[in-house]
Formats: sequence, structure tokens, C-alpha cells
Amino acid sequence: MIRKKMSLRARAILLVAIFILVSNLVLGIILVTQSRNATKAQINDRMLDIVNSASAMLDGDVLDNLKAEDKGSSEYQHVYDILSRFKENIDLDYIYYVRDEGNKNFTFGIDPDPVDPGEFGSPVVYTDALYEASQGTAAVDKEPYQDRWGVFYSAFSPVFNSKGEVAAIVTAGFNADWYQKQLNQNQRTIIIAIVLFLVISIILTFFLTRQFSREMNSIKKDLRDLSDDFSSLTNEFSVEGGIKTETAQDLEEDSIQGLARHISELRDNLRHYVSNSTTQANSMITAMASDYRAVYYINLDENDGICFRQDPNDSLMTKEGEHLNYLERFSSYAENNIDESYREGFLNFIDPDNVRESLMTKQIIAYRYLVRREGREYYEMIRMAGVRRIEDRDDHTVHAVGLGLTIIDEEMRESMAKNQALAEALTLAEDANIAKTSFLSNMSHEIRTPMNAIIGLNNLALHDETLSPKTRDYLERTGDSARHLLGLINDILDMSRIESGRIVLNREEFSFSSMLEQINTMVMSQCSDKGLRYECRILSKVDDYYIGDDTKLKEVLINILSNAIKFTEASGSVIFTVERLAVFEDKSTLRFCIKDTGIGMDKDYIPKIFDAFSQEDGSRKNKFGSTGLGMAITKNIVEMMNGTIQVESEKGVGTEFVVVISLINSLRQDGNLDRFIDPKSLHVLVVDDEEIAAEHARMILDEAGVRTDVCMSGAEALQMIDLQHGKQEPYNLVLIDWRMPEMDGLDTTKKIREHYGSDALVVILAAYSPDAIMEDAIKAGVDGCIAKPLFASNVIKEFERIALRNDMSLFKEKQRASLEGRKILLAEDMEINAEILMDILEMRDAEADRAENGQIALDMFKDSSPGTYSAILMDVRMPVMDGLESAAAIRALDRPDAKRIPIIALTANAFDEDVQRSLQAGMNAHLSKPVEAEHLYQTLEELIFEAEEEENPPA
Repeated sequence: MIRKKMSLRARAILLVAIFILVSNLVLGIILVTQSRNATKAQINDRMLDIVNSASAMLDGDVLDNLKAEDKGSSEYQHVYDILSRFKENIDLDYIYYVRDEGNKNFTFGIDPDPVDPGEFGSPVVYTDALYEASQGTAAVDKEPYQDRWGVFYSAFSPVFNSKGEVAAIVTAGFNADWYQKQLNQNQRTIIIAIVLFLVISIILTFFLTRQFSREMNSIKKDLRDLSDDFSSLTNEFSVEGGIKTETAQDLEEDSIQGLARHISELRDNLRHYVSNSTTQANSMITAMASDYRAVYYINLDENDGICFRQDPNDSLMTKEGEHLNYLERFSSYAENNIDESYREGFLNFIDPDNVRESLMTKQIIAYRYLVRREGREYYEMIRMAGVRRIEDRDDHTVHAVGLGLTIIDEEMRESMAKNQALAEALTLAEDANIAKTSFLSNMSHEIRTPMNAIIGLNNLALHDETLSPKTRDYLERTGDSARHLLGLINDILDMSRIESGRIVLNREEFSFSSMLEQINTMVMSQCSDKGLRYECRILSKVDDYYIGDDTKLKEVLINILSNAIKFTEASGSVIFTVERLAVFEDKSTLRFCIKDTGIGMDKDYIPKIFDAFSQEDGSRKNKFGSTGLGMAITKNIVEMMNGTIQVESEKGVGTEFVVVISLINSLRQDGNLDRFIDPKSLHVLVVDDEEIAAEHARMILDEAGVRTDVCMSGAEALQMIDLQHGKQEPYNLVLIDWRMPEMDGLDTTKKIREHYGSDALVVILAAYSPDAIMEDAIKAGVDGCIAKPLFASNVIKEFERIALRNDMSLFKEKQRASLEGRKILLAEDMEINAEILMDILEMRDAEADRAENGQIALDMFKDSSPGTYSAILMDVRMPVMDGLESAAAIRALDRPDAKRIPIIALTANAFDEDVQRSLQAGMNAHLSKPVEAEHLYQTLEELIFEAEEEENPPA
């Protein structure tokens, strides 16, 4: 019986069905595994979230110190309550914390389980995840573990104490059955989806094979047409034998194998045709390569090459058409024939990776070298180019190159001769420059000697009081000219020292604040004389001390600032800012910016500003005059400090110089200085109408530990000082800017002295040397003066200086009166509060009369004889009449003690506006509830003493 051959379509359906079944099974296994892992990761993340939340609620320092015998204590109960509430809210099987006893031994801490808790100090089952958490990393068990409570997966999270150590490990237990149930639910869904996909895929296969059959017929037709076209091509062009012409035979066979055989035959024919064509192309390339003694085609990927052109005079070279091992052949050539000084460069050049990298950006690469072979010595060049341009390749990588070798001996030796001549010319130029520098240096020194004599004798002559005005004018002009000439000589000398390399930078610790103060003193004086506005601002924290060459740095800054002043007309401004950009290891990078509103520069001149002897206007009409060396010297010093200097300028608008340098940090900071004042005990008010300056002052004082408030006007300062006195927390020091609108620093100081006498220390902040205003400041009652910019060390030093000068204790207590036998009027509507205050006063043997509201307090004071009550404690919020109204009414009474008697506000509100309202109503102080006994005693005793001193001043 003859079996019918299975059709191609039927075979395709069977094969596709088998493929889909197998691939779906494999895919299903992968998906189930991945899904299981993903679900497990989600469950673990949820477990970690829970246990991390519980860990964050516990205090490591408390857990560190808990012991079994602490059960029942407030700390023990607090931890128990936190864990218990967390267990109830999250619906956990178990949650407790574990203690690490060392050597991978762990014991129970507090377990809030109401049925069967783990006993404090009893052992806990060890797991790898528990140990990982004890090292500081939250973890989840990878496998379940079993203890007497069941089988669980647990999550662990460390609890850190204030030292950063792991004090305990919070543990949340999850039942293993619940955990497995979560994993299985997701797997069932995926398995059902895979089965459905398998069924649908098989159904689709029946429909797709119909299209497959149609495509097969189309391929047969295209293959028949291709065979006919190839036969026509081989007949038209002369090609050597090897072409089979039977490729278009029977294509009706319903077999993929038959179709594949026909395609294989056609491919072999095409390979033979391409090979024949390549041979012809190679012959053309060889003919075109006449400029090279040898030409190669190199396949970099396969390290294979073929010689296209051979030097007929070189019998050792690879024969034309022969293949060669690229790296082996050319490495051998280098070892045997290339001069040793060029050999390493040649080997690097031919390295395939280097070739690919170089041809990424260049069309052609070349290397020149010296060859020694067969008794000859000549220069040769190797050149390479990609067979295809890099941009024409999809992967943008060079795979094959054309390589050529050519002799360049004649042109190379000519080039070397020219380079030798240039080197000799450069040497002569450098020798001439050294000679020039030496001449300038020697001449500068020689000229300085008589110049110093001229300046000295000129000064002596000016001290002669018998000089006529005309002669004095001549001598003054002579002195100005001599000093100008000396400045020019100094510039030339500095430049010669820089060029000769005789300048060495110092590395010494210096006071940064002192350096800025010296610069500001000098510059402010020059600006003041010319009518310019000058400001020095520090935009971020800088240290008081650094290590470097402060003399050279100061020279750079003064040079730029002097130029800014010189080229800025009256009413203009010069702004100098300092900013710390970064701190890395032991160095700080500082940015100095000097900006003026002067005449500016043309854009074309800016690149030339740092050239020696360069001036934008070198004509005789230039009224500013200079050597043109200042900026060249400045740039050289900055570069010696490994810094940068930049300039931006616009004609008629102004110029901005930016210098960036790095200085070594000093270990000597404010905290290392010997002081008799603790900065943390100071409370300072800074008054400055410029917000940036005020905030900078707050920043640097806060960092030094000084508690600082700021305000922007004198009126606001007076209000804040009143508030602090009302709170019985006066400022130790008030720093006031000298120049402010409406009420300047001196006017504000006078107001402070009128209200508070000498209680507050007042220091003026000046943007320039304090000496200029010190006389007026002392008259106004100022205790001291500090130049801007502000440094914390300067503030504390000035505070200490004033204290030492006045021989006073900075934090001495005020004098007090005894409360024994005193009668106090207490206005308080809440009976319990009144009883507490009366008991507190009774402890100091003072008696209190209570008034239930403000009206009663007013009536009781009016009905009492003068001197009956030593003070009044007044609650602010009361029915009928509140404390503010009552105090104002008492102050308005026409009796001698109504104005003097201390009235102290008592309120639960401690906001500034509440204190302000109390003071405006005539009260002396403001105490917030609950009142501390010692604070109440101190306030009453000090205010009673002051009132009695006012009534009976000392003789």
C-alpha cells in the first residue's frame, strides 16, 4: 500500500503546533518563575515597609537600656504599647524586638503577644536575615523557619541609638501558609493565561499557513525570475567558467528542501561572479596606487591582509595577491627594520583599536618613522584610510582599511632642517628675553637708590616752614612725580622678577578678616577722597584663618581695586564681594569679584588687558596714565597661585573682575581661641537696612553659636529691644549699621540710651575705617565700632574689649529687693491659678491680695494707701475688665505710686504682639504661663528694687 505524501501545508501546521506547544511550555515555566520571584519581592517589600515603620517609632537609646526587671516601668510600657498598637493596626501574626547578645546569639526583648509572648531574654531562632539586620541593614528571611509558635517568614529592621549603633532589631512574623497562598494565587492566573494563549495560537496557525502557501508560490516565481536575470548578466559580461545554468529547473516541487537547494546553487554562482569581479577591481586599485611602494587591504576584524602592490625592488616584501597575518607581519617589520626611537610609536599606530578610534574622527591617518635596512637609512610613512566612510556604516565602526607605505626621505629631511632653524631662533629669543629681564631688574634697582633719596630730601624740604607758597607747590609736584616714577619702577621690577622666576609664594597662616580690614581701610579712604561709593560684601561663610601668601593675594586685590577707583568718576561705585565656592579635603576655593561703574573697555581690548605694557589708550591725551604692567603682574601672581582671573567690561558701563583661587584651610578657627565669653550665651540684635548684609551677619554669628535676630531699620530695632526687655530677656549686644534711611545708627543709639541708659552695649557697623566716625559715635553713646564685612571673631573680640575696658561682668545679675513682708496685688479670674501663685509668693514670705477681674483690681489699688502694694501681677484675659484696660487705668490715676509700681503681665500668649500690647498698656514686664517660680521671683525682686531706687535715688 502506497502512503500518500503529507502536504507542505499539513507539515507546516504540525511543525508550528509542536513549536508553539514547546515554546509555550518553556515560556510558561519562565513566566511562572519570574512571576513567583516578582510576587515574592513585592511581599518582601511590603514586609520591610511594615517592619521599617515599626522600627522608626522606637527610640534606640531607650531599647539599649531596657532590662527584664524594668517591666512595669514607663519606658517598658511605652515600648510595649507601640508594638501592641502596631500589631493590632497591621493585623500581624507577631511583632517584637530582638536583642543582639553577640556571637550570633539573639534574645527576646518585649513581645506584645497577649496569648503566648516570648519571655524577655529568652533565645530567638537564628536566621541569616536576622544577623544581616543586626549589622545595620533591614532584611527578610529567604526560607521559612520553625519555632514553638509555628512556621514563619520574618522581616527584620534595625533600631539605631544616638551613637549610630544597632540597639535592637524589630521583628515582624508572617505565617508561612499565608506567604505561600500569596505566591500561588498569582501563579494560577498565569497558567490559565498560558493555556488560553496556546489554544488560540494553534487556531491561528491554520489560518496563517494558508498565507504561507501563497508566499511560497510567490518565492518560487521570484527565484525563477532571478535565475533568468543572472543568466542574462553572465552572457553580457565576460566571466570565467564555473557558472551552472540549471538553476531554473523544476521549481514546482512542494518541498522546502528543494527550494533551499535551488537557492544554494544560485548563491554559489553569485559568489563566483563576485570573486571574479573583485580580482578585476584589485588590478585597477594596484594601477592607481603608483604613489606608494606597497599597498595592502587589511581586514581589522579578522587580522587578515592581502598585498595589492609590491615594491619590485624589495624582495623581502609579501608578494602581490598573497594573504598575510596583519599584526604579525607589521610587528616583525617594526622589530627588524624601524629605528628604536620610532618603534613604539609605530606599534601603537598599527594597533587595530587605535586605528578604529583614530578613523572615527579623521579620514586618513599617518605616521612617519626612520627605517634602517640593508645598509640604508631613510624616512618612510605609513598611511591608512577606511575602505568605507565611517558615516556610511550602520554601526559607525571601521572594519577594513587600505594601507600604504611610501618613502618620504627627501621632504622629511627638509622639514627637519627648518625645525632646527626655528629651534635655534627660539633659543636666541629666550636668551634675549633673559638679558632684557636682567637689564630691567638691574636698572630698576639702580634707579631706585637715587629715587629714594629724591623722595626723602623732598619730604625734608617740605618741612621747612620758611618756604614760599610757590616753592612749596614746586616741591609737592616734584614729590608727586617722583612717587609716580617710583611706582613705575616697582612695576617693572615686579615684572622682571616674575619673568625670571624669582618670586616664591609663602605658605603661612594669616588672618583673612585682618587682610580684608586692611584692604577696606585703604580702599575706602581712596573712594572717599574721590567721592565714590564703596561696599565690601561677604556672600557666604568664610573662615577667619587660612594658609597661603596673604601679601601676594592682597597685592592682587588692591591692584584691581586701585584700577577700579582710577577709572571710575565721582558719584560712581566700586563693589567688592567675597564668596566661598567649595571646600574639598583641606582646601577652600574662594571667589573675589570687583565691579565698578567706570569708563569700561572695548570688547576688542579685553583679550589684551593682561599683556605687558598694554594700554587701551596709549596716546599722550590719556589722562589716567600707567605702565600697562599692573594687570600683567596681577595675572601672573594669580596663575602662580593656581587660580584664574576673568574680566567682563562694556564701554561707558563698567568693568567686573573675577578672581578664583584656592587656599589651604587652617585648623585654627574661632572655637580654638581663648575667650572668657561663651558665644552660646550671647543674644545679639543686628540692625542693617541692606537685607544681604543683615542675613550674612546672622549666618556667621549663628555658625559661631551666637543667637542672633535681625531687623532693617532703627524704629524696628527699638521695638524689638522693647519686646526683649518686656520678656526679661534683653539683648547683650546691638550691632547697628551707621548709614540707614530715616533713623541712622547714631540716632538709634541715642534713642536706646534715652530708654535704657547703659544697660545695652551698642556697637556701630561701618563700611570703612571706624576712626572717621568714632568721635560722633562716642558722643551718641556708642560703646564700640567694627568695620564691615562682619566676622564672628571680630564681634566677640569687640564685646570682650568693651567688657574689659568697663571692668564689668557681662552677665551679672541686676540688684534685687527682698520679697519678705511685701504685699502683692494679684488679678486672676481662675481660682486654681490664683491659689498656685499665692502659694508660690508665700514661699518667699510675701502676701497676696486677689482680685477676680481687672475692675476689682483697679478698685482695690485706688482704695489702698500709697505704698500698700509693692507690685501687681495682672492676668491679661479676665471678664468685666481685662488686664490691659486695668493696667492702663492704674497708670492714669493721679497718685504718686501709680506711675512707678511694677505691673507684670501674666498670659498664656507669648507672641511678640502680645508682649507689645502689654508694654503699650503701661506694664513693665510680660511673663507667659505656666510661670516658673524662680523667673517670677527674679522679675518681682528686680522691678521692685528699680522702682524703689527711682523713688529714693541714692545721694
